[in-house]
Amino acid sequence: MSVRGFTVVELMVVVAIVAIFLALAVPSYNGVITQNRMASEINDLANAMSLARSGAIRQGVNVTICASTNPTAAKPSCSGNSNWSTGWILFTDVASNQTYNTSSGDTLLGIHGALQNNDTLTGSTGAVGAYSGSVASVTFNRMGATIGADNLTTTTFDVLTLHDSANTLAWRRCLLVSEVGTSQISTQTQNPGDDCP
Repeated sequence: MSVRGFTVVELMVVVAIVAIFLALAVPSYNGVITQNRMASEINDLANAMSLARSGAIRQGVNVTICASTNPTAAKPSCSGNSNWSTGWILFTDVASNQTYNTSSGDTLLGIHGALQNNDTLTGSTGAVGAYSGSVASVTFNRMGATIGADNLTTTTFDVLTLHDSANTLAWRRCLLVSEVGTSQISTQTQNPGDDCP
């Protein structure tokens, strides 16, 4: 009985087929991983907004969620800027000053660490298609509506926009927060144009 192996040509054909398959499959796989990660991050933010709103209604006190550069610190603080990529905190805001301070009776309700893979999350405010201001925090009153920094009027429409490191338009995600406090996730694919800046 004779044993016959593969020829060099046969092995090269198999290697070429595997290389073509990998060239087509790997970018698609990476895209799925990125989209799933971004969906998870925007869902985490939506859940935090929902928790902040329901906490304000349940406890009858303002609850603020804000961008934070040190959300996992022993004494986390709001960053005061519209870059939410470094994480966020949510807390009862007894003094209604968008500042977490335990001496004024504030209670920390939740934290979220920095986003992964250089994803960016920024906050802006304004009318749909005319976002001009920046959002460093969102505060819900005891009725569940959002309030402005002056604590007297409702804010305009707030939107928090999530981008991947390559700023791929098709993968962009937004969390839209209305004046009445409800939030909705939107994508560029679902609402092309200005809904998701």
